[in-house]
Amino acid sequence: MFIGRKEELRELEERYNSGRFEMGVVYGSRRIGKTTILKEFVRTKTALYFQAKESNELDNRTAFSNEVNRLLGIPYPMVYPNYSEGFAALIKFADNKPLVIVIDEIAFLSQSDKGFLSELQYNIDHKFKDTQIKLILSGSTISFMKDIIKNKRGPLFQRSTFQMNVKKLVYSDALAFLEGLGTEEKIKYLSIFGEHPFYLEMIDKSKSFDTNIFNLLFSRFGNLIDAPDKVLPTASKDQNTYNTILKAIANRRRTNKEIAEYIGKEPNYVASYLPRLVDNEIIEKRESFVKNQKLNYYEISDNLIRFWYRFVFDNKDEIQQNMGKIIYDDSLEDIDLFISTGFEDVALSYLTEKNINGELGYHYGIIRNYKVEKSQLGRSIELDGLANGLYKAKNRLLVVECKYRNKALSLAVLEHIMESVSIFPAEHYDVYLFSKSGFANDILALDNPNVHLISMEDMVS
Repeated sequence: MFIGRKEELRELEERYNSGRFEMGVVYGSRRIGKTTILKEFVRTKTALYFQAKESNELDNRTAFSNEVNRLLGIPYPMVYPNYSEGFAALIKFADNKPLVIVIDEIAFLSQSDKGFLSELQYNIDHKFKDTQIKLILSGSTISFMKDIIKNKRGPLFQRSTFQMNVKKLVYSDALAFLEGLGTEEKIKYLSIFGEHPFYLEMIDKSKSFDTNIFNLLFSRFGNLIDAPDKVLPTASKDQNTYNTILKAIANRRRTNKEIAEYIGKEPNYVASYLPRLVDNEIIEKRESFVKNQKLNYYEISDNLIRFWYRFVFDNKDEIQQNMGKIIYDDSLEDIDLFISTGFEDVALSYLTEKNINGELGYHYGIIRNYKVEKSQLGRSIELDGLANGLYKAKNRLLVVECKYRNKALSLAVLEHIMESVSIFPAEHYDVYLFSKSGFANDILALDNPNVHLISMEDMVS
């Protein structure tokens, strides 16, 4: 069953109905759902869908020719001498009507045929431009796909008419994968798997949360025991260094200095590797609310990969020797702590979607956290989320606090938060409190329309 992706499909439909040639660049991490979106888009349309392979030029050109022949109804095998001949056949077949041509994993095609992108450029400039062809180039090698768009010396620079960076699902769509499960189970799954469809569809709803996590990650037969191989870019010669950096970040060493200390290297050494991880969207550089460079930090973009480097990476050999149950049982306390921090991500995803949809009463900017050891209050301050109001709400500050603990959130917590946030003067503070275990009577009795109490039940209803 196809779930979500309404915005992406709406954009593709608009391009399909534009009445002119379109070239889209669609990219995102592996298994994030690009192929699913594109196949759903072309399902009811006249389209050629070709997925390149990590193979040689003849093999790919033969596979491309077979797809062209299938669409054109040519009953015998015929390999076009070059891609231009195949494109010419498709243009003639389209007869100036809309035709979608999807070339998936275009990086493989470019690697097998160094002249392919230049050949494609010629066809765009001289053949496609006066047609209603909808050419979509898709790929998971994010740095390569970005190069198509940004490299001024590249043959396809400024040829695209739109680009689509496919990200994780919006919160409500991710929640749809978990329909039928209990409230706390839903939150725990989202805390570990995030809004990633590839992981969420692996959940066996007939089994418990613990059984699913063990079966997927701690069993030698687990489908996610090699999760990075499934979703991250192909390993490079520096993979060992990248692994140690990702392990450090997963263990909450998230600044350049902290990572360097953790792996026993100089900060400059670490700094030379971080940009490639950011460019490929494996990690993200997160800004503090005040956008002070000293307070910025790195985080692994994918919750499950963060979990994998925290709990599976060092134990993979033992898990494959059937010792996963021992490791899982010994890790339960730390896994609970991981879920408690992941709960913050879940809450912010929930709130971000509502903010985008205009469901908070006012519009706010990007929600960012704030953490400082020494403040003007004479103590450390850690706030899970802050965002300035936009436009007419510029006098407002959004404040977010999340508590994943077996104790009701009380008025004392709110008072501590308000003292902390006082260093950011605002005319109005809109406070959103998320709590696993509900709220104490003293805060429930509070009559303040700017304080919003959100339980786990509220988050999944």
